[in-house]
Amino acid sequence: MLTITDDAASAINEILAVRELPDDAGIRLTAGPTRATDGSEGAGVHMEIAPAPADGDAVLEKAPVFLEAETAVLLDDKLLDAEVSAEGTQFTLREQ
Repeated sequence: MLTITDDAASAINEILAVRELPDDAGIRLTAGPTRATDGSEGAGVHMEIAPAPADGDAVLEKAPVFLEAETAVLLDDKLLDAEVSAEGTQFTLREQ
């Protein structure tokens, strides 16, 4: 299962706290195609605020993160981290 660092959990909670959202809201991760700045396409992970988990989503305990079923498999051995700076929050996925 995807692991989340304390920094990522804090960043997610802060992002959700500044918005008026339902109590069940969280961050939903889904796999899908992406387009790089050079126009090339590849596979990526999309992050969005969701009012609640969708049917079949895995829900992580450390922070309100919802994983689409096939995305949960894709990220099974990954670590989600975050770095907060004056420019904003940058999330990264890396190997555990």
